Amino acid sequence: MKKICRLLIVGAIALTSYTTVHAQNVSPVDFMRYNPYQMNANPATDLPYQSVMSLVVGNIGLDVQNTTLRYDNFFDFDAQGRPTTLNLRQLANSLNEDNYLGFDANIDLFTLYRRLKKGMITINYGVKAQGDARYNDGLFKLLGYGNGAFVGDDNPAEIHMNLNVTGYQELAVGYQWNVNEQLSLGGKAKLLFGLANISTDAFDAQLFTDADTYALRMKEDVAMKASMPKVIYVDKQGQLKANGPFSVGELFRNPGFGVDFAAEYRFDDRFSAVAAIHDLGFIHWGKNNLSMTGQVNDAGQFYDNGDFLFNGLDVDQVQSLFSDDWYRERFLDTLQQYFQVEFAPMEKYNTALHTNLLLRGNYDLNPQNRFSAQVQGRFLGSGFRPAFTVAYCGSFWNNFNVCATYTMMPHSYDNVGLGVSAMIETCNIYLATNNLIGLFKPMNMSGFNAHVGIVFNLWIPEQRLIDESGKPDYLE
Repeated sequence: MKKICRLLIVGAIALTSYTTVHAQNVSPVDFMRYNPYQMNANPATDLPYQSVMSLVVGNIGLDVQNTTLRYDNFFDFDAQGRPTTLNLRQLANSLNEDNYLGFDANIDLFTLYRRLKKGMITINYGVKAQGDARYNDGLFKLLGYGNGAFVGDDNPAEIHMNLNVTGYQELAVGYQWNVNEQLSLGGKAKLLFGLANISTDAFDAQLFTDADTYALRMKEDVAMKASMPKVIYVDKQGQLKANGPFSVGELFRNPGFGVDFAAEYRFDDRFSAVAAIHDLGFIHWGKNNLSMTGQVNDAGQFYDNGDFLFNGLDVDQVQSLFSDDWYRERFLDTLQQYFQVEFAPMEKYNTALHTNLLLRGNYDLNPQNRFSAQVQGRFLGSGFRPAFTVAYCGSFWNNFNVCATYTMMPHSYDNVGLGVSAMIETCNIYLATNNLIGLFKPMNMSGFNAHVGIVFNLWIPEQRLIDESGKPDYLE
């Protein structure tokens, strides 16, 4: 077990030292031994209940991740802490070359877990939404320092962004199997139905400033694809409309499939280890897909061989911009024509789920108190977002449970979490967050999640299946 602990620590240091990756939020719910939704993180775990059921309010969760944007970096403040001026240079200097914003939201609408002879069958149905945006610091540096900081053909201001937003339904059927006293296995098969997706293939721009004339040359390449409900469509003129028909069949038009796997091994009464992989799968976007492309259009004098070239205005044009409302509106309308986005129907495409990996070690001081250490991470395109967590979970008076966590992530080292749950007859009520400190400065948090729910234990609600030795009674 010492080798496993050393491996967890070395892996955590290696992952968090890689500063170009992005953090993965971790919830205390993942470690709460008497919360059925810990099975989302570890499908192999053995729940201490005969049966569990929830409707609509079983698990409502929101995760927000933000690696670099901070409210304190947007402004200069007076002695009373009130913002006085917008400081774009300070904001630009606070960013990295690779920055990240993201969110995960879920509502579990139905859950049913039922114990069988040597394990438990699980059924979940819910709605999920995920959004990820990666961006560089080029736009903020251009706004803060102006184009004078980007002079010469070899020194352009470069703007890059990658966006992926998805909403989908998930119906998951799983089985947790206690192979023997030491080994448990678990897995889920997930039938998915995509509701909407927007993702970028390219979102890039370059602004060149001529070293001699200071003329501005702009190149852009925007290519996005989307699958939207049928109420949004592209007409024959290539315009985006939002008044199409809607039917119940729209909810099931984009099928997908995913799987979870986990294994838990108990070395003895105190030590155990868990390995798991989640959301290995895809969604097939088959209907009502559209593409969005943006390149510089030939709209007049500022077009030059596929680029937007601005080499100044004459005196009459400048005077007209200030004095002639009609000329000014026409000039601005013309500028917009250079950068129009075109919409068109497109063929089918697939998007991958955000696959997660997990490695955890547990130490049970006794059946009521557990300590854990975990390395977890999510794949996002070509990147990987890791986190290292240590956790303590305790059970008190047989109906009150507490879980405290500390999570270390790249660019974020103050994530102290807390989860609490109370058993009231057949009802298990819980609330958890991974960042208590951030609640005191919400505008400067690097990440935050909150999970809340009410779960009901059915058929034998008062009988927990763990005895004083910590073993499930059916293994005695």
